[in-house]
Amino acid sequence: MPDAIVIGGGVMGLASARELRKRAYGVTLLDRAQPGRAASWASAGIIGATLRDESNPSFELRQKSRELWPDFAQAIEDESGLDPEYRETGCLQLATDESELERVRRAGELDPQASFHDGGELRKLEPSLSPKLPGGLLVAGGNVDNRRLCRALEIAIRRAGVTIQTGTEVRALATSGGRVTGVQTAEQHLTADLVVLAAGAWSATIANVDPRPPVAPQRGQILALDQTRVGLRHVLLTPGDPYFVPRSDGRLVIGATREEAGWDASLTAGGVTWLLNRAMDVVPALGGCPIQEMWTGFRPLSEDGLPLIGRGGLDGLFFLTGHGPSGIAPLPGSVRLLMAFVDGHPPPVAPAPFDPLRFRRLES
Repeated sequence: MPDAIVIGGGVMGLASARELRKRAYGVTLLDRAQPGRAASWASAGIIGATLRDESNPSFELRQKSRELWPDFAQAIEDESGLDPEYRETGCLQLATDESELERVRRAGELDPQASFHDGGELRKLEPSLSPKLPGGLLVAGGNVDNRRLCRALEIAIRRAGVTIQTGTEVRALATSGGRVTGVQTAEQHLTADLVVLAAGAWSATIANVDPRPPVAPQRGQILALDQTRVGLRHVLLTPGDPYFVPRSDGRLVIGATREEAGWDASLTAGGVTWLLNRAMDVVPALGGCPIQEMWTGFRPLSEDGLPLIGRGGLDGLFFLTGHGPSGIAPLPGSVRLLMAFVDGHPPPVAPAPFDPLRFRRLES
C-alpha cells in the first residue's frame, strides 16, 4: 500500500485525505493544532451565491462545486453519522444604493436562474430588511455549518482508517532526486510516496516546497448573534460585506473584515463596530439581538487571489491551498480537480488558472 501524507487539517486537507484513502493509500494527516480549528472553523460556510461571470477564472470551479455539494454533503453525513447541515436556503445579493441596484439588475439579466426583486418584493422575502434597501437578486445557494462539516469529515476519515496526528508542525519536506520522499516535523521524519500541501495560511512556512507558495494570512473578524426573534431565512450578501448566514440553531453569523494584519489574531473595536453598524443598517432589528460569540480567522490568500491546485515542482507533491475567503464553497470541485491529477485522469474543469507552477513561470 503506498503511503500519503496530507499537511493540514482544514476542510481541504480532511477531504483530500478521505479521497486518498478511497484510493487505497495509507494516509496520515498532520495538523499543527487540531483538525478543522483554523480558517475552516472561522468560516461562514456560504455555498453558491455567486453572480454569473464566465470571465472570472474561478467561475467554472465554483459551478462544478455547486453541482457536487448536495451529494458530497450527503456522503459525509452517511459516512460520519453527523449532519453537516447543508441547506439550500437561497442567497440574496442586496443593493444598498441606486448605482448598486443597477449593477445587480444587469447581473440578473445574465443569469436565468436568478430573480430580481425591488424593495417591496425583497421585504416579502425577508420582512426584517431595512426599508432603505432598493432591491436585490435572489440566487441559488445556501450554506453549510462549517464546524459540523469539519467534525463530520474528521469522523469519516478516522473511521476509514486515516491516521491523524495533532499538534504536529511540519518543518520541511524531505526530498531526493527531484521527488518528495516525506516530511520532517519537529519530532520525527515521516516517509511517503505522495504529499498534499493543504496547510492553508501556513503553507508558505514549510521549507523545501517547490514552488514556494505565495500564500499569506488575511485576518477576518466575525461574530454571531442570537437572531431567534428576527428569523432571517436567506443568506444575505452586501457589496463589500458584511454577509449574514442564518444557522438552524437560531444563530446568525455576520462577517467579515478583510485585513492584512499578519498573524495578529486580535478582535478590534474598529472591526467589531464596523460589522455591527453595517449589520444594523441592513437589518435594524439586529440591534436588540444578544451577541453569542466573536472570533477571528486567517484566510489563506494567494498572490493573485486564486487557489493553488495540482502538481508541484517535485514528483509526488500536490498543492491544495490558497482559497482565500471562499474556501468552503469550492471544496468538492477543488478536491475533484486535485484527484484528477493524482489519478492521471482528465480534469473536471480547466486547470490552468490554478496551476501551482504559474508563479514559478512569472519569476522566470
